[in-house]
Amino acid sequence: MDVNTAVESSTYSLSLGQHKIACPLCQDTRSKHKRDKPLSVNIESEKIIYNCHHCGENGIVPKKTQTRLRAVKPTPKPVTKIDEPVNDLRSVGALFLKSRKISPEVALSYGTAIGGSGANKYKPVIGFVYRTAEGDIEAIKYRDAEDKRFWWDGNATRLWGTNVKDRKLPDLENTIVITEGELDALAIKTAFHDYMNVEVYSVPNGAPSKITNNKVDASEDGRFKYVWEDRQKFEGVEKIILATDNDVSGDVLADELSRRLNKARCYRVDFQGEKDANDLLIAKGKYDLKQSILNAEPIPLHGLNSIDHYSEDFQSLYEKGMPTGVSTGFASVDKLFTLSTGNLFVVTGYPGDGKSAFIDQLIVNVASNNGWKTCFCSFEKPPHLHAVQIAQILTGKPFFKGVNTRMTQEEKDYAESWIKDHILFQDYLDGDIPTIESILEKGANAVQRVGARILVIDPFNFIQTDTKYALETDMVSDMLTKVQLFAKQHDVLVFFVSHPTKPQIRDGKKNVCTGVDIAKSMAWFSKADTGITVYRGDDGVQIHNWKARWGWQGSLGNVTMQFNPVNGRYREIAKVEDDFDWEI
Repeated sequence: MDVNTAVESSTYSLSLGQHKIACPLCQDTRSKHKRDKPLSVNIESEKIIYNCHHCGENGIVPKKTQTRLRAVKPTPKPVTKIDEPVNDLRSVGALFLKSRKISPEVALSYGTAIGGSGANKYKPVIGFVYRTAEGDIEAIKYRDAEDKRFWWDGNATRLWGTNVKDRKLPDLENTIVITEGELDALAIKTAFHDYMNVEVYSVPNGAPSKITNNKVDASEDGRFKYVWEDRQKFEGVEKIILATDNDVSGDVLADELSRRLNKARCYRVDFQGEKDANDLLIAKGKYDLKQSILNAEPIPLHGLNSIDHYSEDFQSLYEKGMPTGVSTGFASVDKLFTLSTGNLFVVTGYPGDGKSAFIDQLIVNVASNNGWKTCFCSFEKPPHLHAVQIAQILTGKPFFKGVNTRMTQEEKDYAESWIKDHILFQDYLDGDIPTIESILEKGANAVQRVGARILVIDPFNFIQTDTKYALETDMVSDMLTKVQLFAKQHDVLVFFVSHPTKPQIRDGKKNVCTGVDIAKSMAWFSKADTGITVYRGDDGVQIHNWKARWGWQGSLGNVTMQFNPVNGRYREIAKVEDDFDWEI
């Protein structure tokens, strides 16, 4: 197989844009680091540009087809009619519930069908009825009582469970319990049935099936649609108890739910060595299950924990070493920094040097390679014009007519679909004056709605400042503290753009600014986890890393890149300079 054919074949399923893949030219010959992905490919509508950072092979491959765009999957049509289930307390389904120590009568009152429907009317099944906000049936999840098979009638978009408060019992106020499965929800309802009214709901689709680095893979974001659809259930709730299974997938589910629902109000249940709520009910009875729910521990323990709380992370460090972020899409930039959630990236540079364009490029890269979604708060760009710039990066072609070949209608439609899948825009064009609180609130909504992993705030000077502070430096410091807490509580990477003061001219050239040159406060330097300067020099655009809080997340230095003003793309042209010598 020749080089062109090998590259063409290896990139056939990839979308337009930049990617990092295994090199088909040298992968089989390597004795070390076989899992590395050293081949950088830039897929455009008419050609593929490639460069291997291991074997050095590079070139351009003309594509055999004019365009290679991933088809957009059509949205499934809603189910128009679902057969009403039948209930039979003498059925095998009722006996199955009793074997799980769950009262069939309690199950019926909380939205369970004991029996089949339609063609499966006489099958030994139980059905978990999912309803819309208006009370109509939108789906039924059936479980065979004999062989544990599941199947769906309809498509569930909300949590399962109803809150029955017609009994003269006290309420567990301002509290919601969420389980991994419907039987676990019924087990908790059974435990509390004669004691108090408790709101208990089950997720419709269990724990995520794809896990990457002990986190929900970005491809699974769609399964959390219920968090947004049922957001009214969570409004004003002070305590959310996560009663997910006691295993790896249950841990990951609890982590993702707490990230989307605000960790500060989330608690986790200890099932006393049992796998889940129903197993605890069977093994130890109602009282033990009830106490486990009432004694759920906060996530996190508000800053005061023993080493036991971190034992899994501690063991992971021993086995796997220090964690690293995901690739920026540029091998040279990766030597300076990678992209890690829970961190604050401060980005600075003089107007017109390309800060925003560089961030846009990173967003496109990490979304294309890892599926990460981003919430943009870009005050200088109306969303529709910002979308134009992102579309140009995706397609490698200008959006508007001009001397250069513009993107086709098909490419424009592809870009629009891609942006819809990966980007949310905060919009302040109606005249609202943004505060850091409103920005972070919308950012939290983006996490809840689509699982956003990145928030971009660009730039700082459009944010309304709080006049209660006597000194601006105190205001900036407190604001950055809020942003840091947001990043950690929601496990989000925050890019925060802020302009430097007036540049100093040395030998006829403006100096390369760093965090200490940003206006208003030294906090820009001290509170950044990673600090980046974008500087337009004579030989290209320089990317400087002037702050690396953790040595394993990056290193100080700079790399020169080339910027194409026609399509807004960056590309690598130089190696990292490792002689960084800033005086701070």
